[in-house]
This record gives sequence, C-alpha cells and structure tokens, in this order.
Amino acid sequence: MKIDLNADLGEREPPSRTRALMALIDSANIATGGHAGTVKTMDATIRLALRRGVRIGAHPGFADGGRFGRAAMPLTPTGLEELLLQQVGVLDEVARRAGGTLHHVKLHGALYHAVEEGAALARSYAETVGQYFPGMKIYAFAGGQVVGAAQRAGVEVWGEAFADRGYLPDGRLIPRGEAGDVIVDSNEALTRLDALLDRGSAEVRTVCVHADSPNAVRLARTLAAWLRQRSEEE
Repeated sequence: MKIDLNADLGEREPPSRTRALMALIDSANIATGGHAGTVKTMDATIRLALRRGVRIGAHPGFADGGRFGRAAMPLTPTGLEELLLQQVGVLDEVARRAGGTLHHVKLHGALYHAVEEGAALARSYAETVGQYFPGMKIYAFAGGQVVGAAQRAGVEVWGEAFADRGYLPDGRLIPRGEAGDVIVDSNEALTRLDALLDRGSAEVRTVCVHADSPNAVRLARTLAAWLRQRSEEE
C-alpha cells in the first residue's frame, strides 16, 4: 500500500510554492479561515487540487490573533464542535461550489495537539466529524488518542507521521521553538522517517510536509520518490 503524502496549504505561502507542492503530494490540507485562509484562497487552492487530482482536506485551527494557530487556547468539547462546524463547513461549501468533495479533516498546530491531549476533546472531534461530515476521514497522529477515538466512533482514520519535525524519545513531537523541532536536511528526514515507519508502519497511512518548512519543495520531491519506491518494493 502506497503511503499518502500530504501538505498544509493555503496558509499564505507563496503561490509558486503552493503549485510546486501540489504537483508532488497526494493530499492537501487547506486552511479554513482560523489560523489562515480566506474564501478566496480556499477556492483557488481547491481548484488547483482538483486539476492535479489531489485529495482535498479541511485544515481547521485556532484563530489566535496572528500567532498562526500555534498558541494554545482554552477549548471545551462544545467549543471544538462549533469550531469544526464553522471552519470545515465553510470549506465544504467552497469545495462543493468548485465541483469537489472533501476527503478528510486534519487539525492544525495547537489545536492538533490539544485534541490529542484530552480524551473528551478527542471524542468530540471524532463524533462531530462522524455526525456532521459523514464519509470524511480524519488524519491524526499515528498511535495517538484521536486514532482510538475515531475508531470507536466508526470514523475512518489515517495515522500521520511528520517528515520535517523532530520526535522526542517518547514518540511525541519536539515542541516548536526547541532544538531539533524542524528537520531541514532531506537525508536526515528520510532516515528518521524510515525508522519511524519500521516501528509503526501499520499505523502510518499518511506523511506530512509543512509548506512553511525550509526546503519544503525539495523535501516533498525527495519524499514522493522515496515513498513510491518503498511501495513498489513491498
């Protein structure tokens, strides 16, 4: 089975980078107006994905006053449900008008981590997607709490690994701003990802490259070729 390659897009990255990454990836996680994104950027990114045959996903995040959705904010299960209904709902409508269908939901930044750390939030996330967006998949941290919550809610979930982020010994991501948080070198990224897939390949269905990471396009190009070769060898 070929592992999916995804990228977070429509986040104010240069249009040339959006186009370059879209030519390499399998899934696009499109910002839905919380941490980034407008109806205009959503529409343009969706239409580019449709032309490229790339899966379209919603990428909701905290609207945290310009801190790019990476600042933790108080959140209740009901608040999470409302956030998802608003942000995923907007992208769903834009996609439908463009002739597309949303494939998945993947949370952004601090929201991604907050939901992994709280059982009630993980349950609310999975149940909201299952109830209001039936048929959509969830992309979530491989081996994490959301994976289990989605499975219990009957929502298909794809475990995610990060090619351009460093991992702690306990399997969590190194927090942003700490040494080793972002992997720049493609060879180092592949070595770490290879070890990660060997440890938990059954859980990992998708691998992420962040559009704002240094050398994002070069890394995505290397990864796309590597994942294709890996699938051919299995």
